[in-house]
Amino acid sequence: MFLQEEEKIRSDLDPNITIATTTVIADEHLDKRILFKIDPIVLTLVTLVATLEFLDKNGLAYAAVFGLKTDTNLVGQEYSWLGSIFYFGYLAALVPCLYLVNVVHTGRFIGALTTLWGITIMCMAACHNFAGLATVRFFLGIFESGILPCFMVLQAKWWRRPEQALRTALWYNTFAGIFGGILSFAIGHINGKLAVWKYIFLIYGSVTILVGIVVFFALPDSPATAWFLKRDEKLRGTARLAENQQGQEKKKFDYRQCLELVKDPKYWVVVLFVVAQAITNAGITNFNPLIISGFGYSKSKTTLMATPQAAVAFVAQVILSSIVLFVPNIRCLLWVLSCLPALTGAVMVHTIDRVAHRYAALTGVYLMGFYNVPWVLCLSLVTSNNAGTTKKTFASISVATAYAVGNIIGPQFFRSSQAPTYNLGIYAMMVCFAIMCVCGGVYWGLVKLENNRRDRLYGKPLHDTQQIIDEAYHTGDTDVKNRNFRYSW
Repeated sequence: MFLQEEEKIRSDLDPNITIATTTVIADEHLDKRILFKIDPIVLTLVTLVATLEFLDKNGLAYAAVFGLKTDTNLVGQEYSWLGSIFYFGYLAALVPCLYLVNVVHTGRFIGALTTLWGITIMCMAACHNFAGLATVRFFLGIFESGILPCFMVLQAKWWRRPEQALRTALWYNTFAGIFGGILSFAIGHINGKLAVWKYIFLIYGSVTILVGIVVFFALPDSPATAWFLKRDEKLRGTARLAENQQGQEKKKFDYRQCLELVKDPKYWVVVLFVVAQAITNAGITNFNPLIISGFGYSKSKTTLMATPQAAVAFVAQVILSSIVLFVPNIRCLLWVLSCLPALTGAVMVHTIDRVAHRYAALTGVYLMGFYNVPWVLCLSLVTSNNAGTTKKTFASISVATAYAVGNIIGPQFFRSSQAPTYNLGIYAMMVCFAIMCVCGGVYWGLVKLENNRRDRLYGKPLHDTQQIIDEAYHTGDTDVKNRNFRYSW
């Protein structure tokens, strides 16, 4: 399909113009014009979907504050299991997603999944016991499983490697944490016939369905099929991605690229990091409002007091990701450094007397908002450092799998018998922040060693645009086979 669109684009232009010559004659003004069209549409739609995804997940924690646990008669670890069961469904659907993400129209796939999970989230309002909630959460996991892999693949289709970190920070945002508390505070003042927590799911679900329908029709698969680009912009929009040296998109599955990836030690460092990060994510997503409510705040005040943590996360990840645009190869350093405030925050929450020093403990909660910064940087590196269609897809599915495993494990550290302090859960987050920091350093070292090895064997990489296009774009070589490829760090 991609090749057919590419040929169609060529036939509509000067027959002497090819991707190679278009790249050579392209100027910075044209690239800026293309980005100016891509970001308001593609980035905005992806950001909307991601925000609703996180908002729907955070909705469970705010629903718990407004009585979900009491109204549905949850006891013991049942609430924690609701956090884990979601990711059992998520894991179950990742195997078919590995195939589907590689062959279907990415935009329509995202739109269909978003619409289905919007319908499912509304079903949460009809549940009255653990069995019903668990069933709905399982299906929510199924419908959400393809979103993260699709976003990672989509990012490589639209933006060049230096542009990806900031875009990742924007779409993998914490708007849901910022607005989730404010929206829950507003919804908490609805005086209707239903319980307040049911309105949370009904409102979130209905908006998600609407956005899903828009995304299905409006989100293109690639620059070659973009309805908002002119013919010459489509060609240049495709050609500019050749500089990524990640190969032309091919709608077929190559298992050899999967084997190549699992033999790479960087792959396993990323897997360990993602599991650790997901454990911290599970704690913050499912239990953060409950932890804050234990500081003595009312239900309404709790929803508002949870908001600054997400604001800290968003501001930090945007500022640090913006630095990547101006300072090359700094992502691993920022990855390591951004783990330290989060670790400090977890230590503060774990050790400070939250009754005698409530504001100090609350400061610790807000510092843990840095948990999202290394995650965003790692995602952008995974997108940048894997070439080959199947390899990129398998890398994204692997990240999603490790993410699911961590989110299954994470809630089980938060024992209902320890509420609202959750000492074991906070300690687990401390350990995971330390692991995340070490993983960043190890990944950095592995990339530097491999780049140095390649320089010794093959010499410094060639940067001639024509040669890159001929050897990397058209052949579709993986990063391992492409001697000119150098890994970002």
